[in-house]
Amino acid sequence: PEELDKKIEYLAKLVKNSKHMIAFTGAGLSTSAGVPDYRSGTNTVLPTGPGGWERQAQKDYSKPKLRVDTLNAIPTKSHMALVKLAEEGILKFLISQNTDGLHKRSGFPSHKIAELHGNSNLEKCWNQKCKREFFRDFHTCEGFFKDHHTSRKCESCGDVLHDSIINFGENLPQKELNDGFNNGKKADLVLCLGSSLKVTPAAQMPLEAVKNGGKMVIVNLQRTPLDEKGLRINALIDDVMVKLMEKLKMEIPRFSLRKRLTITKQKEEKKGEGEKVEVRGVDDEGRPFTLFREVTLEFLESGEKYS
Repeated sequence: PEELDKKIEYLAKLVKNSKHMIAFTGAGLSTSAGVPDYRSGTNTVLPTGPGGWERQAQKDYSKPKLRVDTLNAIPTKSHMALVKLAEEGILKFLISQNTDGLHKRSGFPSHKIAELHGNSNLEKCWNQKCKREFFRDFHTCEGFFKDHHTSRKCESCGDVLHDSIINFGENLPQKELNDGFNNGKKADLVLCLGSSLKVTPAAQMPLEAVKNGGKMVIVNLQRTPLDEKGLRINALIDDVMVKLMEKLKMEIPRFSLRKRLTITKQKEEKKGEGEKVEVRGVDDEGRPFTLFREVTLEFLESGEKYS
């Protein structure tokens, strides 16, 4: 505990003195939310049990203590600590390998994050003249891993929509790739949380900071190939982030699920048809977000209802 406290104290000083701090997150960040990782061994202390690949290799079909579908998972204290650090202007950018959507759900600003491997709730239009994106409250991947087609079409151009998940062997999206490397080069501090730092080119992004004289701190229960490039803290991520925020004298905000919607009204082109009211869910950048199956409009004076 004393050694752990010293390491967290050192991390707190780095955070306070940083000019361009970034975070790099992997599957280990979400294990305390009940979402299993991939690489944890059979002797892991995590309540989610061995990682997915380890279970597959060992043909382990036992039920773990904690397992939650990503649609029902609640952002952890560490997710919310990152939100607070971003709100305070300390954390400039977040690079994530996770597809569980918990960073978005936590309220982390969309323009400050690169989800390198996609988001299980996001589908995109691949029409180069359109490129619209749609967030859903369900998993968009429908099992067609090669072509990524979903059963829905773009409401703007009519083309087939595609899930955003990046499978092994596929190229990372160019914008996210550029944002990740550019922020890596700018960073004077990179905080790696719950990543094995083995999957490239993603794992090369934290190294950009080190190449340019920046510091790297890794919080992970397992060793990583980059341990010698910085400081590794061998502890549970939530334990480290809670103590870090205490030393920074910042309160971790409680998670509250926030939904945004827009209401627009316009006159119909044909005479006598009145006005059209449209209600739709949106994300923090105004992109369509599936929230409602049906909306009922009630007029208080007349009592009339329209769905």
